[in-house]
Amino acid sequence: MEITIPTKWSDVTIGNYINLRPVLNSKLNPIERVVNILAVLTGQKRDVIKNISLKQYKSIKEKMSFLDTELPNKLKDKRFKIGGQWYEFKIDAKKLLFGEYINSMEILQNAKDDEDAIFNNLHHILTTICRPVKRTLFGWKHIDVDSEILRKTADNFLNNMPITIAYPIGVFFYTHSEVLTKVIKTCLMEEAKKMTKEAKQELDLVNDGDGGTP
Repeated sequence: MEITIPTKWSDVTIGNYINLRPVLNSKLNPIERVVNILAVLTGQKRDVIKNISLKQYKSIKEKMSFLDTELPNKLKDKRFKIGGQWYEFKIDAKKLLFGEYINSMEILQNAKDDEDAIFNNLHHILTTICRPVKRTLFGWKHIDVDSEILRKTADNFLNNMPITIAYPIGVFFYTHSEVLTKVIKTCLMEEAKKMTKEAKQELDLVNDGDGGTP
């Protein structure tokens, strides 16, 4: 049985990491740990993996040694390419869609008591702070997003983004969750006030121009 597995953290996607995290944090004997990790990374059933030879086991265990090292906690570049699309890491709560606001607030609320709430939702979190961009003659430009683009972006991140890019952002999101909650709430309140003011101005214009009741 031939098994191909990642040999460094940058080969591990967000999807891999979400499934790996419970195994890495559990207390298993060395053999069971390897079997469970391989089940996650290969998609094979545990019974199938148990059929590997002792020689393969030793080789695979050596290749997986990177899992015992720490993940990077700092992002090298604010702009990166995932699945053929460029993205830029930038916090701008004013550009959140309302659905994103609800989702972000729920995750941030849960993160207060459980950091897994952050890491299990990394691909969704990243869509709010990593927006698609394109290169133009005048530099980089943000691409307008809607719910469909956000869904595709989350899928792209889940299946293709290396955890070496996602993890530092997840750490940032977790350690700044309280501040981010306030920022998002403030931006939403400001936007609501702006919309109320604009609606009132439009209503005043209509009232001023209707000539009154005859």
